[in-house]
Amino acid sequence: MSGQIIFLVLGAALLYASWNIIVKGGANKLYESAMNALGGGLGALCLLPFLPLPDKNTWGFLALSCCCHLAYYLCIAAAYKVADLSLGYTIMRGTAPMLTALVLCVLDVPLSLAGWGGVLLLCSGILTLALEQQVSRKAGLKGIFYSLRTAFVIMGYTLADGYGARASGDGLSYACWIFFLNILPLHCYVLGRYGKDYLHYLRKRAVVGIGGGLAGLGSYGIAIWAMTVAPIALVAALRESSVLFGMFLAVIFLGEKLSPVRVLAILLVMGGAVMLHLG
Repeated sequence: MSGQIIFLVLGAALLYASWNIIVKGGANKLYESAMNALGGGLGALCLLPFLPLPDKNTWGFLALSCCCHLAYYLCIAAAYKVADLSLGYTIMRGTAPMLTALVLCVLDVPLSLAGWGGVLLLCSGILTLALEQQVSRKAGLKGIFYSLRTAFVIMGYTLADGYGARASGDGLSYACWIFFLNILPLHCYVLGRYGKDYLHYLRKRAVVGIGGGLAGLGSYGIAIWAMTVAPIALVAALRESSVLFGMFLAVIFLGEKLSPVRVLAILLVMGGAVMLHLG
């Protein structure tokens, strides 16, 4: 893998962590999530006229993915209400690929020895985070539970999009349709329930919130491109550096405090995710 590709993939990882910082840092996490979906969808809409339509066999996957993404935005908003970003983001990013790999293993896509080593490291990291949460805060584990719930939803849309993109014949077109369609169910829910309050919030935070959505779209687009010119496993593993970016950005912009135990746990999760991808 060339240095230029490594630099771009690291940039994509930074963009991915950045939109999570925006959602976590906003006063209303649900509204921030909705604006993120809006920004990514509007960016994708600009690309769709230049891309082929997905195959008709993929519309079922698109519908399933939209349902999972609606649940994802609601779950991530709830998780960031009660969990630090360094905690919630680490668990979501680390647990989702582990769950996906285990489900695929059940579906007869076996894991290698390195893959199982990654699962072990991930579990160790998550258990360490749970221990740190209990010891340092002497509080409940709601943040970890909500983050794990979000990871299950990520697994759902990962599988739907993986099979859907393969069936579509054009992965980039499929991804852009997902980003565009994700606007609809979430905004039907938010506008139907909160209406004017959301629109007022949108007017104040539109540039930042929609910019976060464009960052997410850009991150995904860079990763898709990189996987066409470099080994997929290496690109996927390199993207896990977003866990480290998330940790540093949380300290810089959100004022989160990182104990040595939490730093160790984050490194375990990142290392496990990298091993899982390579394995």
